Amino acid sequence: MKTPALCAALSMTAIAGADIAIQFDDFSNTDELVINGDAQATETSDGTVMRLTPSAGNQAGSVFSETLIEASDFSTRFSFRITENGGSIFDGNTSNGADGIVFVIQPVDSSLGGLGQGIGYAGIPNSLGVEFDTWNNSANNDPGQSHVGIDINGSVNHNSGLPTAVVTGPELDEFGDRWWAWVDYDGTTLEVRLSLDDQRPADPIISTEIDLVDILGQTTAYIGFTSATGAAWANHDIIDWAYGGFCAGDVNEDGFVDLADLNIVLANFGTDNLDGDANGDGFTNLADLNIVLGAFGDECV
Repeated sequence: MKTPALCAALSMTAIAGADIAIQFDDFSNTDELVINGDAQATETSDGTVMRLTPSAGNQAGSVFSETLIEASDFSTRFSFRITENGGSIFDGNTSNGADGIVFVIQPVDSSLGGLGQGIGYAGIPNSLGVEFDTWNNSANNDPGQSHVGIDINGSVNHNSGLPTAVVTGPELDEFGDRWWAWVDYDGTTLEVRLSLDDQRPADPIISTEIDLVDILGQTTAYIGFTSATGAAWANHDIIDWAYGGFCAGDVNEDGFVDLADLNIVLANFGTDNLDGDANGDGFTNLADLNIVLGAFGDECV
């Protein structure tokens, strides 16, 4: 038997949820982006990609949204490919090619950051970076030559205690694979997922609590990517990209808030089964039902 509160919740009208603010299926039109340094739209076998750096030494490029976008909570999905590795091998690395890609949220749209081990992100203040790093820089306390890590305030040094995850079998730039990445922030917890196909993994490879608004000093930011090369290099391509508000109602994580999510919440209502726990409080209850109803019909990034 449904409780009065549950009946009332079921009769609620759905309200707007996670709007998709950025959507690039390719980069044939870059009118809404600010492109810096060596970055440029480039034709490849993947279509028109955003090549952050070409495969050459001492390059640096970035691309950011042209306008400030809400960043107090968000979900983003993008795919990338790193190819044509070259250059020297040193500093404990076993193969050439460098330096990787950083997904960046920052308040200054024209910032480039540093070359080489800075991955184009170094020196950008009041910022958050999620790095997909392909070079082991011992000076940065890197955990290996292929890893994902969290950076803040323009520093790529991992002595801060922020988490990293080593990526092997394959490495990020080992075979020129296409990788898919998801970065989600609900206002408290930042999660990063990575896959060799477009199916979002259930478990993140990194999860950490962070106060992004405090780091930025505001609730909006320019959103984008940086990359750089030094004595080793590669093509660093973003193939597609979507960014929008955090999509908490997608409890089955299939990219949509729909009847399937509602049924999961109802089936687990009143229990501590986490399958229907949309807000992460350890219970499936009225709060979770309201989240799903409020976002019902949304497409998540």
